[in-house]
Amino acid sequence: MFIEDIRNDFYNVLLGNRVLLLVHYDVDAICACKILQELFRCDNVSYTLVPVGGLSELKSAYEENNEEVKYVVLVNCGGTVDLVDILQPDEHVVFFVLDSHKPTDICNVYSDGQVRLLYKDEEENIPNFDDIFRDDEDQENEEELEARHGLEALVERRRARKAWEERRHTLMFNYTQFSYYGKPSTSVALELAVRASRCTAAALWCASVAAAAHAALHCRSPARCLLDAEPLHRYVAAAQRKTTDDDVHQAARVVVEKDVWLPLYRWWSVEGAISHAAALAPQLRLHTHSGAARLRQLLADMGFPLQQARQAYRSMDVELRRALLPALEAAAPRQRLPAPARAAFLLQRPHAPTLAALDVVYAIMGLIENESTPRAEGFQHALAALAVGGDGESLQRGVAAARRALEAVARAAHGTLAARAVLLAGPFNYFIVQEGSPEAAALRGPLWLAEAARWVGAAHSHAPRPLLASAPGADGDCLLLGLPPRFDQEPRNLFGAAFEQAATKSGASVSLDFVDSSIISLPVSQRAQFLDALTALLA
Repeated sequence: MFIEDIRNDFYNVLLGNRVLLLVHYDVDAICACKILQELFRCDNVSYTLVPVGGLSELKSAYEENNEEVKYVVLVNCGGTVDLVDILQPDEHVVFFVLDSHKPTDICNVYSDGQVRLLYKDEEENIPNFDDIFRDDEDQENEEELEARHGLEALVERRRARKAWEERRHTLMFNYTQFSYYGKPSTSVALELAVRASRCTAAALWCASVAAAAHAALHCRSPARCLLDAEPLHRYVAAAQRKTTDDDVHQAARVVVEKDVWLPLYRWWSVEGAISHAAALAPQLRLHTHSGAARLRQLLADMGFPLQQARQAYRSMDVELRRALLPALEAAAPRQRLPAPARAAFLLQRPHAPTLAALDVVYAIMGLIENESTPRAEGFQHALAALAVGGDGESLQRGVAAARRALEAVARAAHGTLAARAVLLAGPFNYFIVQEGSPEAAALRGPLWLAEAARWVGAAHSHAPRPLLASAPGADGDCLLLGLPPRFDQEPRNLFGAAFEQAATKSGASVSLDFVDSSIISLPVSQRAQFLDALTALLA
């Protein structure tokens, strides 16, 4: 069921109770968790926080921590599956679900109150209850019906039931055939903070990072991202109006300004940031022999000497730093590049450099998908990286990890494109990151593998097709994820339902454990068998 009032029907219910907080490993979930943690701290709500990576971890986390817990809050997990069926909870346990993964499981939608959904996305076209559920228990059984009304009535009843079942199948297929994202969960958490009169700079910053993540990772279409961010823009503007001149010099504040949309350029060099930007680098075709010349020409058109473009941004000439935005905007059309700048959320802090929300997105990705750090430890560092005060150790660690991962993404994309290793399998393209390659370890997680897939997909934008990407996992398994053909404009993904059907038809040992249904894992030895079944299914 959907709740009506997020403060009274959700937050006030938690006050005075112990809460189990289950949070998925993604940027939006971590940002929402940070806001909830601050609210819990202010109101002395005791809670147990457990990060979860998939459905099996969700189940084990609940089983290990459900003693004396009446309320469970799930962030970006649990919404797309039948929670009651999977977790088998006691009747008194209540689940509050804040999940941007869509579509929402129909059993959660029509729960009698044990599962409570914190918001309904306007894109969700949820079927009516009577079209999905049918109760025949109170009706006469077929023998009694035949004896009382005759064979004709029995046949008519069976015909009506068959028609209802066919209509139900069609409705459920249309409802579940695409997986997609709703608005960021952090937007809902921010709305709660506003209603609780705790809309601080820290809360605004978390919401800004989540909004940047949805835009940078193409979770939503550009138009939807703008609509999702509109309330945040209003809150940021209201906070700026309340800030006095003295406050500006004493505390951090979030602002919205036009900024270059390049990953980590303030922590990198201009050349390095452009070379590893999935929005620009594929269009420069850096994987070709002439790619380096195109990049040098772009820098020349900008008026940036190579010596300056290759040194750390913070060490560059001040005038060049100030000229970066207009220079890149003026030079980009000559190389037929997309607009390199957009309105961005920035954190301005006293006695510290400006921090871009986009940079924190990549830093968090680097922390939670780092081959040298356990995920649970990376999760805690990611929470610390969202702090608004200073360049903390966790943030710097995340930036360093993100740079290494972006370099691995670029190498994987360049190698795939240069070797023409994007293969055609009928209705879709696919590429495989080979075991033993230098970048394989960095792309074992879905976040960075998806970044490589978007890079390769952007390079094939002249002939868009659905794209599959695979990378080696652990214990002889591999990761497989799918992108829709125009992921940057319409990110609805049909691979979730297709993977499930192909797994059944192929007989492969496919793991559907991921929260995002367009990501699966399976043994490397069965990958070709599975791809053949998927090709036949989508042909």
